[in-house]
Amino acid sequence: MEAAQPILVALFAITVMGSVGVDLTIDRVWVVFRRPRTLVVGLLLNHLAVPLLGFGIAQACQLNEAVTVGFILCASAPGGPLGAMFTQRAEGHLAFAASLIVVMTALNIVTTPLLMGWLIDTEIGDAGASHIWPVMKTILLYLLSPLLLGMLLRYHRPQAAGIAFRWLKRTNNVIFAVFFVGMVATQWGVVGEMGSDMGVTPFVAMLVLAACCAVSGFLVAGKQRDLRVALALNTTMRNVALSLLLADIWFTNQQTIMTVMIYGLGMILVALPTTLMLRRGGVASSSR
Repeated sequence: MEAAQPILVALFAITVMGSVGVDLTIDRVWVVFRRPRTLVVGLLLNHLAVPLLGFGIAQACQLNEAVTVGFILCASAPGGPLGAMFTQRAEGHLAFAASLIVVMTALNIVTTPLLMGWLIDTEIGDAGASHIWPVMKTILLYLLSPLLLGMLLRYHRPQAAGIAFRWLKRTNNVIFAVFFVGMVATQWGVVGEMGSDMGVTPFVAMLVLAACCAVSGFLVAGKQRDLRVALALNTTMRNVALSLLLADIWFTNQQTIMTVMIYGLGMILVALPTTLMLRRGGVASSSR
């Protein structure tokens, strides 16, 4: 499994972001700029407040170095594509959610390496700062490039983009399933080590961070409920593809990689009831 792991992670990142790109039109990308206040608040929340909150929670819970690095990677990687899906299910502002994912992915080229380098340097004294430029190139190659190529295909060949979307979605689902099953089968002892070292603390900490993301996103987005729903769910759903990619390429510790995967499941466990509660709250559907 370890030999195939880097290939699967890279393919997962490429197919996830490619599927986002082929489903986006240029007009939808600009939607977020029509809501400047919510945009600025959302970017500050996702690119600054959540990473600092994640670091604080990891410190307060006294997580070990490998788990803390995984925690920091998840907190520092906003723009998870599932945010748009959950926003749609909760009848939030889908166009705003999709547009925000694109903007956050572009900003990740700068913010994720800087925050990752600073926080990891602070936590473990590793030369996280030395990874800044290589991480920028990694994000550009594996995330932003597939996203932009997908958008170009959608612009020039809409029918082909529709076919590509279905193929890419199926492919990234299969890749993640294979990767997850393989990791559980071969690295289950890693979860056992985490449990024996720290008990349930890291798992509770992940749920607390995801819940804080949902609540803060909803509270700071203003008065328009569909925008509040979109920001709550987009903030909850971190970019697990990016976190996995960075964990696999730059840290290679199996506890770090497993932390990212478990966080990915934890954020979904938080997003599901959040989506149901927001939908029951009578949020109006909007794709304006």
